[in-house]
Amino acid sequence: MPREASAGGIVIREQGGELEVAVIRPHGRSLWALPKGHVDPGETPEQTAVREVWEETGLKATLVAPLGEIRYVYQFRGQRIFKRVHFYLFRYQSGVLGDIQHAGHRVEVDETRWVPLVRVAALLGYKGEKAIAARAARMLLRAGASLALSGVLRPEGSGD
Repeated sequence: MPREASAGGIVIREQGGELEVAVIRPHGRSLWALPKGHVDPGETPEQTAVREVWEETGLKATLVAPLGEIRYVYQFRGQRIFKRVHFYLFRYQSGVLGDIQHAGHRVEVDETRWVPLVRVAALLGYKGEKAIAARAARMLLRAGASLALSGVLRPEGSGD
């Protein structure tokens, strides 16, 4: 069975004392998702996640911590493909959400939105992404959001 790898992230910002997450509505879809995409040859999953966050949201963000991965099998042109998607927690740095007019890129995103962290898991359309969002929320709550977003954060199960 062929294998594919993708990577993406949860971008967090603090707005008016509330944590928000950047979400996307992929082109031609009615559901909300996290920014993610294929790992290109020569890229690490971390590099891919940074690139995909920028390409699909218009945001520059700093990688804070790994959030884990989701795995699933899907069918494409009659062939079953095993897919792994690596996710990372990011802290918003700069940029305007939705400013994704990158020259030479096909349209991959129809809409972007900031959503309160407490509502993002319920909004997301994919089961695995809901679980990743819930994990990010638990990590942020456990560590304290300001401490977590400063980069001093350990992934769940790291013995802290």
